[in-house]
Amino acid sequence: MKLFTKRTVLGAATALASLSLVACGSSQSTAGDSTTDFKGQELKIGIWLGSDAEKAGMKDMVDGFEKETGAKVTEKVYTDFNTQIQADLSGHRAPDVWYMDSSMYPFFQSQGVLEPLDKEDLLADKFYPTLTKAYTTDGKLYGVPKDTSTLGLYVNKEMLTKTNTAIEDVPKSYEDMIDWLPGFQAKLDEAYGKGKVHAMAYNQDMARNLYIMQRNGGQPIKKNGDANLASNAVVKNLELYKDLVATGAVVTPQEIGQGDNGTAFGAGKIAMMEEGNWTYPVQQEQYKTDFTVLPMLSYEGKQGGMIFTVGWGEYVNSKVKPLANAWLKYVTSEKVMEQYIKTTGTLPSRPDVAEAAKLTDNADLNVHLEANDYSTVWQDGTTLPTVNTSYQNFVGKAMKGETSLKAAMTQADDQANAAIEKSK
Repeated sequence: MKLFTKRTVLGAATALASLSLVACGSSQSTAGDSTTDFKGQELKIGIWLGSDAEKAGMKDMVDGFEKETGAKVTEKVYTDFNTQIQADLSGHRAPDVWYMDSSMYPFFQSQGVLEPLDKEDLLADKFYPTLTKAYTTDGKLYGVPKDTSTLGLYVNKEMLTKTNTAIEDVPKSYEDMIDWLPGFQAKLDEAYGKGKVHAMAYNQDMARNLYIMQRNGGQPIKKNGDANLASNAVVKNLELYKDLVATGAVVTPQEIGQGDNGTAFGAGKIAMMEEGNWTYPVQQEQYKTDFTVLPMLSYEGKQGGMIFTVGWGEYVNSKVKPLANAWLKYVTSEKVMEQYIKTTGTLPSRPDVAEAAKLTDNADLNVHLEANDYSTVWQDGTTLPTVNTSYQNFVGKAMKGETSLKAAMTQADDQANAAIEKSK
């Protein structure tokens, strides 16, 4: 089975936040409407497409829905999502339903452009709870998740064999990993030559680091949206990454001339990486890597990771709400979702679909599925993309030892908060 998904909407939400998009239409949900004959009606959907497989999967759903309902589905394929949805919402011409990355949900919800959905009609209790929670505000559901992606620890089995390392020797916690890495790096240097292969890669990105930053009450973003990266709790949590780098065995892909983790792992430049399920088929089919996937490491006795999910939102000003609700119910139904994930290779947002598609029989993919239970959704208010940009701009200086973490994060806060204030 092919797997492909990468979160494509991590853009500048603060540019959108300056708009006034509060809808003037009715907010009364009609999700429970039992109508199935929509002949002659048109549904406009807003999507983005990342691969030929996704195009094929969407075509199957559109064709099936049109056949079942008699309606016509018109697609708007966004190529610059934030800019285009901004224009559509400002002009009150947004699609009836559209893709909604979890990181963008707080913005859409705050602007009042989303229709509340009927939980029972959409069988919300069939989905992974972490995913539906990501689209819930004040007990009301405003989005229905269509897929999920999580992180796992990818380990090159061939490199373990060459260094006489058993898979059971790979630590299960960051604390143990930090102690173990220097010795494993020495074995890699002996087997492949010094500096040829690094033990592990990491990312200087809140999309990978957020769950660690939030440990023990860490709050990288205040409730009012201001950056809070230099707070004592966040800085203390970030020391974990400094400790990893200090082992001499952990690098970013860019430091070794690679574009991302998957490329570095496939090229044999790193032995381990924390990566999403989207790399699974790439490693198998493109790089022919001999690997296995282990659960994410624990830290201070608690396992963690990141979840990236996209859902469907419904426009509060849609003129065809019963049809829009029928679409949401159709595309997230067990049968249709199963066919979609088989075509696209994405992981389903419903555990019953994962079982029906026998994904749980694949030990590696099951690691990713089970990560939905302990991971953190990529979401933290409307200013997350802006704060993340500033974080990325300065965290590297601290990791290289050019400045302290406190000083680097203070600079990041200053930059982010200036941009946030300017957008108001």
